[in-house]
Amino acid sequence: MNKIITGLIVCIVVLFAIFFGISFFQDQNKTENLVTNTTQLSEEIIDECTEEMEELQKENELDTQASTQSQITLSPNCSFIFKTRYEKCGHIVNKYMNIPNELVNKTQVEIQDIYSEWTIEEFKNNEVILTKSEEGSCEEHYVLRDVDGEIVVYLINDDGSEEIYEHTEIAIDYLTETDKISIKNGLKVYGKEHLNQTLEDFE
Repeated sequence: MNKIITGLIVCIVVLFAIFFGISFFQDQNKTENLVTNTTQLSEEIIDECTEEMEELQKENELDTQASTQSQITLSPNCSFIFKTRYEKCGHIVNKYMNIPNELVNKTQVEIQDIYSEWTIEEFKNNEVILTKSEEGSCEEHYVLRDVDGEIVVYLINDDGSEEIYEHTEIAIDYLTETDKISIKNGLKVYGKEHLNQTLEDFE
């Protein structure tokens, strides 16, 4: 009889121990899951706050730059560079101008209003660069031809026609055979600087 009672007690103790162990591990897993979820939520909140802070900093930097830029005024020694890109030939023609007296001390906003058809690429106290695009070709395409033994420079128009640009007194006879052939076939030159340099080489 005592053995049976002892056996029952042992079984009850074992079952209780198993039940307690299962409950303990379930509570432990719940705690770990709670900690994990809390950690992930904290990281997400931190990430969102960080992104918002970075956006605010960028906005503040842009506002500061815009504010600083609007305070810059042009000096009497400022120079203007007008850059025109021609779509047909793809060339960019730069034209330079010293600042007119009436533009001294003007701000970027004021200059943009005055040159509304241009885009301000750079605005500094001593230099302003303005750009724009235009259809067609630039007016700096030339061709050198032999006319009565002398070099004549023709300007090539946008439609491909030619008109006399300059009648030089450079004689063909004194050129090399290679240059003579080039001139007789029509030597194409782009840009006024290149044109002037080519003519100097032929003199």
